[in-house]
Amino acid sequence: MGFLKLNTNSEYALALVAVFVGIFLLASGLFHLVLRPLLWKRDLNRRLLGHRARVQRVQILKAVVQADKSVVLLFVERLVGWGKIENLRRKLLQADIFWTPATFLSVCGILASVGLMAGLLRDKLLVGLVLAAALGWAPVFYLNLKRNQKTKKFETQMPEGMELLARSLRAGHTLPSAIDLGSREIAAPLGTEMKVVYEEQRLGLSLQNALQRMGERVDSQDLQYFITAVTLQAETGGNLAEVMENIGYLIRERLKLKGKIKAITAEGRFSALILSLLPVGLFVVLLYLNPKYVQPFFEEPVGAKMLAAGGLGILTGYLWMQRLIKIKV
Repeated sequence: MGFLKLNTNSEYALALVAVFVGIFLLASGLFHLVLRPLLWKRDLNRRLLGHRARVQRVQILKAVVQADKSVVLLFVERLVGWGKIENLRRKLLQADIFWTPATFLSVCGILASVGLMAGLLRDKLLVGLVLAAALGWAPVFYLNLKRNQKTKKFETQMPEGMELLARSLRAGHTLPSAIDLGSREIAAPLGTEMKVVYEEQRLGLSLQNALQRMGERVDSQDLQYFITAVTLQAETGGNLAEVMENIGYLIRERLKLKGKIKAITAEGRFSALILSLLPVGLFVVLLYLNPKYVQPFFEEPVGAKMLAAGGLGILTGYLWMQRLIKIKV
């Protein structure tokens, strides 16, 4: 195997460390993803069977989710601080990924270890480091992608939701019953979040706290306008239906402005995409038409470094152009 052909002692030691870390993270991931849910379900069934004769009142809503004190989480907590863990927990909730931070970090570590091992098996330490970074970052990319998709869809539904709440309030409904009506008339994710708010306040949580919890589950600035309006109306009074209509109008105008900005910056976005894909496409064409011309990139040691530097430069340029044309509304 290529793994046995490692020349230097440092590469051999790094390979052993990677194997150890990979095995540890794999065992941790299997525990969190497979074994722990089975144990939790078994314990739950035992408690239900053991307390069939009596009903106990339990606290079903908690403002703070209890921390999962696993080995991975304790290590990361000491490394980056507890605030970062809470931020990750909030982002997972905002993306509708119902994993604990320990499970998510274990998956990232396992994928990074797999990428590093794949490079070391071919005696390519640099390739292994690149694969480890790419695979380890893949769950984070997926997390941000799902989070942004949920936020965009949620904000698109907000004007319709505000108008429905305003009409319900004018028709004589209370705000909780209007939210319940909206949860049945509006699709996910807004309808789902309204349903959660209604159930939480029905089970004893105040409406303001339930709305604040919804604000933590959804990363939307427009939603904060709605939560602030309801909180101020509960303290000072006022015509909440009119406030809802104004919020709906404001959100609709913000969406129009975002659409105009997206149309104006379309040229810059396509320029960044074309300028990034053009060198890659030209390299692929040359590889197909004249393989001998690009063969030194794969045979010479400096060729691989040139390819890595070129890829890094293309990625840096693409990200920089995307940052230049990004306008916050």
